Amino acid sequence: MRSLRLGQTVSPFGVGAILDVLGESLMATDISEWPYEHTVRVESPRLEEKLGVKELRSPPSSPAEPSSKAPGLKYERFPRWLFCQNCRRMHRSSTHEETGKAPACAACDGHLVPMRFIAVCTRRGHAMDVPWDTWAHSEYESEDQRKCQNRKLRFETREGGTQGLASLVIRCETCKARRHLGDLTAKDSLKRIGVRCSGKQPWQRGGFPACDERVEVVQRGATNVTMADVTTALDIPEPARPPRDHVTEIRQHRNFEDVASAPTGPRAAVLIGLIAEDVGVSEDLVLQVAQAGTASSDDLLETRAGLLADEWRAFQQVGDDPDARTGSRDFVISPSTIVAKASNAVEDELSDRIEDVVLVHRLREVRVQHGFRRYALDADLVPVELGPRIRERWLPAVESFGEGIFLALDEDEVGRWEEQPAVVQRAAKLERRRQESLLGSRLTPVSPRVLLVHTFAHLLMRQLAFSCGYSAASLRERVYASPGPAGQAGLLVYTASGDAEGTLGGLVRQGEEPRLARSVVAALESAAWCSADPVCRESPGQGLGSLNLAACHGCSLVAETSCESSNVLLDRVLVVGDDETPGYFGDLVTAIREEAARRNV
Repeated sequence: MRSLRLGQTVSPFGVGAILDVLGESLMATDISEWPYEHTVRVESPRLEEKLGVKELRSPPSSPAEPSSKAPGLKYERFPRWLFCQNCRRMHRSSTHEETGKAPACAACDGHLVPMRFIAVCTRRGHAMDVPWDTWAHSEYESEDQRKCQNRKLRFETREGGTQGLASLVIRCETCKARRHLGDLTAKDSLKRIGVRCSGKQPWQRGGFPACDERVEVVQRGATNVTMADVTTALDIPEPARPPRDHVTEIRQHRNFEDVASAPTGPRAAVLIGLIAEDVGVSEDLVLQVAQAGTASSDDLLETRAGLLADEWRAFQQVGDDPDARTGSRDFVISPSTIVAKASNAVEDELSDRIEDVVLVHRLREVRVQHGFRRYALDADLVPVELGPRIRERWLPAVESFGEGIFLALDEDEVGRWEEQPAVVQRAAKLERRRQESLLGSRLTPVSPRVLLVHTFAHLLMRQLAFSCGYSAASLRERVYASPGPAGQAGLLVYTASGDAEGTLGGLVRQGEEPRLARSVVAALESAAWCSADPVCRESPGQGLGSLNLAACHGCSLVAETSCESSNVLLDRVLVVGDDETPGYFGDLVTAIREEAARRNV
């Protein structure tokens, strides 16, 4: 029995992720092993329809002091190779040894802790223990060492003053074979000693065909061990029921993934006929949808864009009555203004640049995990359900509640600004890098308005953290930056938590007039000069894959949990401008400086 916050069961400790708790290393199993009868339905028809699933389910919650009878989620001990902190003996644990307590050494009763390294499949997302017995005997010096059967291993530190992994040694007590870890993390280190991918996840039992893909050694705490694919959506008032979407109903069918994985397989014809009969469509349509496959990265990007478009329309439908509140029980919003009546050049510029302000007194956010990837972002997506499908397709989800501030920039001003050649050139530079990056498939295409709105959201979050009463990591962003005739150019800064902390009112209060105007001015003043300037401002590329331009920890980056795009696609020059590139808020920054100079005279 171990405790975990409910919201963490989707991310960062969702299916396939490693949880380090009190010196133990555990991995979450897939949802086929969840206690379905104890899970809770998360109502979100709009999100279910977009994702093509029958329902969303949340893990069972437990009291603060859970008993052994309380329903929970299964986590598997991984890696299974452990070593004793006292005598350094190594031991490979098995499921039947589990007692509910942390494992102890049989020789000295010392605490057994997990080995630091694991092996992951670079393409299909499998994970396995490093075969330490094979590693220790891979550089054998005699026939006895090669044929050693009773392999008793020790994890030792080699004397002699060496540093790094070369100072760590796996030694066999029986035959005295040994090998250090100096080249353990080198490419194909396991392949050279005849180790192949297991073809399965650590919690899966039974025989699985070996995988022929490359397997590499990584640290179990590395960020690329498990990269969850998560979609979030706000609970907005549902529109009138649209016509039947047969494609969505086909994708929701419990047998669809079996057909999509092998549309021409021996069972495909039977399953296609079953789906066609249940949904009431032709077998040709089912086959066509199946051959298109399950959701890809492009499909997920399109789904998320559709979700954002629905939310944008919900914010835009707020009336002009400043006292009005509208929405639903879990989506309470009211209109506001950035400046009630402009009295100087700064307020004039604010009114021209920011068109709408909406106070979100209450919102409900639903977060859903589709699957995960290992090692690289272009690896295959591993679904969250790997067991036999005995019911309609569903996905794990959690809900949280909070409040926020929505700002919409003036569409006409944005349209004129983003057509300027210098602006287009800076955005095109990052778009080329996005297309070449492994991270690119998970990011929206770069445009001037995407960089503008995303960077402005970061600047505003950093400033609001000083005054709203929430920690910086509690704030999140949603970026609305779709171009076109019905273009979007806005952002939502919000907080969402599984308890009451997300709805204390501090953020909405900062969105009221004149506090929001002060926060925006302060954010732009800070962005006009970074402590790392001129290096930051003139940087040809920063961050992961050089996907940032003028953006660093001193001016624009926020907590990883706060950003939708892993702290990339940022450039504050497009916000405040420089000598060569006009910033969207460039005239406002100039007005702020002139007003400050006038007051100091």
